Amino acid sequence: MHGMSVAWRAFPAALLLAGCLRPTPTRDAWTNDASIEFPRFFEQPAVEASAERGAVELSGTVLHALDVAAADFLGPQDANTPCVDRRESHRYRVMQRQGILFVRIDEAPRACGLTVPALHSGAQYAVGSDGRILRRLRDGEPDESMVPTDAGPGLPVPTSEVGRSFEPPDGSVPLPFIQAPGLDAGTGERHGP
Repeated sequence: MHGMSVAWRAFPAALLLAGCLRPTPTRDAWTNDASIEFPRFFEQPAVEASAERGAVELSGTVLHALDVAAADFLGPQDANTPCVDRRESHRYRVMQRQGILFVRIDEAPRACGLTVPALHSGAQYAVGSDGRILRRLRDGEPDESMVPTDAGPGLPVPTSEVGRSFEPPDGSVPLPFIQAPGLDAGTGERHGP
């Protein structure tokens, strides 16, 4: 009987803990539409928002696209977020074409006391007017929208040249890496021709 009362006392606690469990949050659904081509963000100078140049007006749609792209690229932010992963440590460029907002995000190394950005530290986003990410391309990822160009037929190689070694026909000039005997880096012994 005593075991039964312990089980009944544990039941409310288990029920309470089960209520605290939540599914892992998922990002909004997005498609990676490779048919969307990104504009050349740096083809023309951008208008920068600064105290000297006056006001810059952003629509709510543009602000929402920036927020969606930054949240996807940089993830959640809190007091423990490292400097290089903070939203304010990045530069943003926005262009709009055919109802799609294109956002380019790049690391601003000086914001964190650095001189150069990290390799592959940026991304490009195509965001629909409804706030859905239509396409994302992180620096260093292959751009699937780029159609490979045909190199043409190339130059034919005579069958007499296929599989030929580097040695000159008369053997008069040795290969540059076999010209003089030298020390083996691992054993200290002399090796050479």
